Amino acid sequence: MKIAPWALATLLVAPLGVIAAQQDNSSPSAQAPAEQQQDSLAEAARRAQADKAQKKDESKTPKVWDNDSIPDVPGNISVVGQSGGETPSTGEGEQKPPTPAAPATPEQKAAAQSDLDSAKAQLESLKTDLDIAQRKNTLDEQTYLSNPNHEQDKAGASTLQDEKDDIASKQQQIMDLEKKIEDLQGQLAAAGNDSSK
Repeated sequence: MKIAPWALATLLVAPLGVIAAQQDNSSPSAQAPAEQQQDSLAEAARRAQADKAQKKDESKTPKVWDNDSIPDVPGNISVVGQSGGETPSTGEGEQKPPTPAAPATPEQKAAAQSDLDSAKAQLESLKTDLDIAQRKNTLDEQTYLSNPNHEQDKAGASTLQDEKDDIASKQQQIMDLEKKIEDLQGQLAAAGNDSSK
């Protein structure tokens, strides 16, 4: 009777051993397609990355212009601010040369010089007024802030704001006059160059 339990145990364990052996034999074959799939995915990723790097390198290559690659037809050159098909032309397909400015007459030069002198004088006057306004504003602001109850002084705050607005206005007028003077000097210089020709 002692043999019966061992025989029964052997019969129960034997099928488990056979199943385990079958799984061991089948797992390399089952793993092989998975490994092949992983290898093919890795290879595909490498190829995709290489293609992407190649395209990126190609896009970074600058266009080299030489006599062979510049178009001969004037309408084919793209200029910033103009579309490719629009080219100003005279009708025969040629571009119009810029018209030269008419030389300034002595009266125009004298008028421009007079305007320049007047603008310079006005600029000096405005700069003096601005300096005075800034000094007055600084003194008024110190007086206003020295009052311990200056938060309640609405009239003083309003006066200071008006002075600051006046200063900003004078600064804008000075900038406008400086621009006008620069333009007038440019006109006179151009007129001087025309008369020297």
